[in-house]
Amino acid sequence: MNNIRKSLLICGVAGLLFATSGWLCAQTVVTSSPTPPNPDAGLSINPPPFDFNDNFYTANGIKVSALNTARAGRFGTFRQTGPPAGTGQVNWVVDNSNTDPDRRNVRILATTGGYIDDGTGAGTQFISLIAFLFDQTFFTGVANARGIQEVDIINDFEAYAAPKQLKPDGTFFTRPCLPSIGQTTNCFSLASVATPTLRQDWRFATNRNGIDGSSGSGFGYFCDDILGAWVITYFWYTDAAVGPHPTSVCKSALQGLASKNGTTLDGTPIVKTADELNLTLEANGCGDEVQLDQGGADGGPVWLICPAIPDPKQGGITADAFPDVVRRSNGNPLDMEIFNNFVCLQNTGQFCKPI
Repeated sequence: MNNIRKSLLICGVAGLLFATSGWLCAQTVVTSSPTPPNPDAGLSINPPPFDFNDNFYTANGIKVSALNTARAGRFGTFRQTGPPAGTGQVNWVVDNSNTDPDRRNVRILATTGGYIDDGTGAGTQFISLIAFLFDQTFFTGVANARGIQEVDIINDFEAYAAPKQLKPDGTFFTRPCLPSIGQTTNCFSLASVATPTLRQDWRFATNRNGIDGSSGSGFGYFCDDILGAWVITYFWYTDAAVGPHPTSVCKSALQGLASKNGTTLDGTPIVKTADELNLTLEANGCGDEVQLDQGGADGGPVWLICPAIPDPKQGGITADAFPDVVRRSNGNPLDMEIFNNFVCLQNTGQFCKPI
């Protein structure tokens, strides 16, 4: 749901350029291996993710001078080591095999996993979290070749982030820190969306398109959002759900979700779909959501440049890539479906077969 238009994270979509690949407009992710025989078995036919080049960002209304700052953290210029990369890993490498004229020679290894917002909540979505946008100064105000400004496209496509609400000392905060409205104490931070700050994995609305009206406009993610960028929607549990005196409706709702989806690092239920957030939680006062101040007053990332990989099968996930997923304190993935799909794609070129 679009509340307040917030900071932009630039995560660029890996693979073929959406605007020139019309077949991607109606593509949906396949969640199981195709029925044998598969004529493409063993072939690497899908390109891995590369960062866009400066000219492409400029042509699509992004200010490169703002993007090339340590705070924005653009892959290929910053963050080669450190989270999400672990010991002995790097987030990106220089790779001169790229043949796409709109991309530079920076191949992304850090592969962020999440849920596809198509009603199923399947853990089949993989994106490349290239950079963070914190305010409107990241946009040039110049329209693209179609006469559309990037900020008007981006705000149709939401990436749902779930910051930790439970602090190490056991304090559970039920409201976010929002300096733009004077909410700065007894709140959980929205200063970062790095994986270690999240209670569960992301949810991405890659399924939204203009044909069926699901994007709220005439835009489609893979057809029009050619930077693969998102506005971040932060969501959380309220006092009615996890306060000292939760309502009976919320107690029942949380029990049902936890039984179906498992629990987050906070011990609250994992949310995988729009219906679970909007109808089960928000409609009953058990959850809420917000987007950050676009002027940057809230301090956290408003948007992301983190394109979804159009088709991660057969080459889209390379042998040297690694999964960026929320992990438990023992290092194990919180959601094994997302992790296992990454492993299957990397080793076989296909999604895991459903059990």
